[in-house]
Amino acid sequence: MSPSPKTTDEIASHLFARSPPPLEPGTRVYAPELTKPIAGLKEHMYVIAALHLANDDIHHCHLIAQDNEGDTTANLLHATLHRREGDYWNSKYWWSNVRSHPLIPSTSDAKSFVDSCETVKKNREDDTKMRERQWDELKKIVEWTRSNYKS
Repeated sequence: MSPSPKTTDEIASHLFARSPPPLEPGTRVYAPELTKPIAGLKEHMYVIAALHLANDDIHHCHLIAQDNEGDTTANLLHATLHRREGDYWNSKYWWSNVRSHPLIPSTSDAKSFVDSCETVKKNREDDTKMRERQWDELKKIVEWTRSNYKS
């Protein structure tokens, strides 16, 4: 048995080694044993929030995003987490509050992706390509926050 990941690099590598997770993970955290190590990292809170989101830990990401409402990156995290929990209307509301962010070329495209996620779920269609897009998005959020926010 390998030791539990402890550093930011180890945790990110562990999380992104898996296949794209469900569009909506529900209340199940991917690796519950990483919740405390992520929270304890000596990183900026947005890096921690992004890692929680990549760990399907909507609750802990939400705490950080909500506490920083009004900041563009916090709003982006907020919009993404609500999409992942299936709260589509609320996700689109938060995308409206993002307005402009280096990770999002257009909020209308982000809202369109929310609509597509809702349609796929409602119609029980194959969501493979959408899970891949979401996984790429989550990776970019983690990478971008790590590059742009220092503890």
